Amino acid sequence: MVMMELLRLQAQTQAQLLSNCVLALARAPLETNQLNACAAAARSFEGTAQMVGLEAGARLARAIEDCLAAMRRGEIEMQQELIGLMVQSVELLDCMAKLPPSKLKANSKTKTRERQTPAKGKPVLVVDDSLEIRELERKLLRYRGYDVVTASDGIEAWYAVLTGNFDLVLADVDMPLLDGIQLTRRIRKDPRFVRLPVLIACDGGDVQQRWRSFDAGANYYVIKGTFHDTLVEAVATLIGPAEL
Repeated sequence: MVMMELLRLQAQTQAQLLSNCVLALARAPLETNQLNACAAAARSFEGTAQMVGLEAGARLARAIEDCLAAMRRGEIEMQQELIGLMVQSVELLDCMAKLPPSKLKANSKTKTRERQTPAKGKPVLVVDDSLEIRELERKLLRYRGYDVVTASDGIEAWYAVLTGNFDLVLADVDMPLLDGIQLTRRIRKDPRFVRLPVLIACDGGDVQQRWRSFDAGANYYVIKGTFHDTLVEAVATLIGPAEL
């Protein structure tokens, strides 16, 4: 147990080191030493992430390492947009490294179970830190034919958006690490997802949540506790019925 905690602290330190290396690379993109330093930091984080069960973080670090290797070989050009994506990626890794151990294990089990479930229709990402609400939303949408992937917080959801291909994101407002409003703003700031429909689940008595959701760039909202009556209708309004 002590060793695992030490490894988790090491992963956090390595994630911060990788972040510093990428920021230095952004300031001096033609420095070969910076490319090598970034690659070494990504490789170190990848190894530690695998040991602590952070599979998603290990895969993302490996993708960064492959990208840097392609730059060194001259296969891809060092562009500001690419560096920006790498900065976003290392920020995500830093947040992943700070996730509690129990949440990492729960996320891993959830993803394994979903990979075993065959896809049906349009892909929808459902994000909620409540397992009960997440499962209710998933079942309602899958019953109507949508292909549903779930995430238990905003950080996991942002990684899913970066690595997946969704027709819609349904997110709770109140979540740890990265709430629904912050997630929506992050989605809207990325040119690749500026048109990705975002549906926010708000509390019934909190009107401010609705206005904050729209201000962040959400397309629509649903009220918690009324999912049976409104959720599928709202999703179908934004992206159409599932393709059965």
